[in-house]
Amino acid sequence: MGEMTPYLKFKSLLTGYRQYRLLEAAFDAGVFDIVGAGSVTAEALCGKVGWDVSFGSRALGALCVLGFLEETPQGFRLSRHGALFFGTGAPHPMAGTLVFEKRLFDAWELLGETLKTGERVYSATEKSEAEYKKDLAQYIEAMDEAARIRAEELWALVMPEKEAGRFVELGFGSGAYSLAFLDRHPGWSGSLADLDDVVGFFAEKKAHHPAFGRIGLSCVNLLEERWDLPGCEGADLLLLSNLVHCQGDDETLGIVRRAAALLAGGGTLVVHDFYRDRGEAGGLYDLHMMLNTYNGKAYTTGEMRAMVEAAGLVFAGDLSLPSGSCAVLARKM
Repeated sequence: MGEMTPYLKFKSLLTGYRQYRLLEAAFDAGVFDIVGAGSVTAEALCGKVGWDVSFGSRALGALCVLGFLEETPQGFRLSRHGALFFGTGAPHPMAGTLVFEKRLFDAWELLGETLKTGERVYSATEKSEAEYKKDLAQYIEAMDEAARIRAEELWALVMPEKEAGRFVELGFGSGAYSLAFLDRHPGWSGSLADLDDVVGFFAEKKAHHPAFGRIGLSCVNLLEERWDLPGCEGADLLLLSNLVHCQGDDETLGIVRRAAALLAGGGTLVVHDFYRDRGEAGGLYDLHMMLNTYNGKAYTTGEMRAMVEAAGLVFAGDLSLPSGSCAVLARKM
């Protein structure tokens, strides 16, 4: 298309919702599931998803323009780009992310009011135990889809200096980062800690994973001032991924200090997250935390450097990942 001029960038921001709404409509109707099995004519595809053939054909053409579908003499099918995210065998399935993203619209509609009041306006309704577990599973699934991509990016840049050691992740969520690391480094063992429900979900869903036998699990509330995590002590590499944005400065500094205490001499702390000074993703994620948490925020890499140094560690640099996040590294001397 050529250079992104200032006007084209403004226009893409202004009309980006059109791309999302088309993607949403196609996903909700089941278009990607149907074309994932092979080429389908417009008439047959529209009939299966309940679309008017004339209007539906135009929507299918627009999906081709966006790069998710391609038209062949036999009909429409997933493009190479679309097959990355949709259809059976997609290497980076995004169904859970699309379902979860819808839940975030209500909070963003309150941005103006939130900026005026100076505190969080949006709040979730009370949930039953069953609703909570369903939402937790949906959240972890959505986070896992993105985490599996970023995990490959992260561990391509952060590599241990020895063949065997102890890997620790606090607040591990789906476990995507830990499993990807242990897959790459079979001589390492893993110690993972998170809330009780998250640990239980991971143990249920990932028990079949080849690296599961090298993992020890612990339950902890990371906001508590004292942790009982003997299995995580002596970490050669300790990861805090997409964790520090969930709370404010004091709580985050406490987490960083307690994490630093778990490191072995020479051990490395990796704080992977979105940072405000590293592109649009970090700046917008800061507002996302403003709207959806009580006091969460996206930090700058300078603020995180100050925190790891306040925890007694030596700043060892930062690394930007291709998909927009960044890792701050610090070492215990």
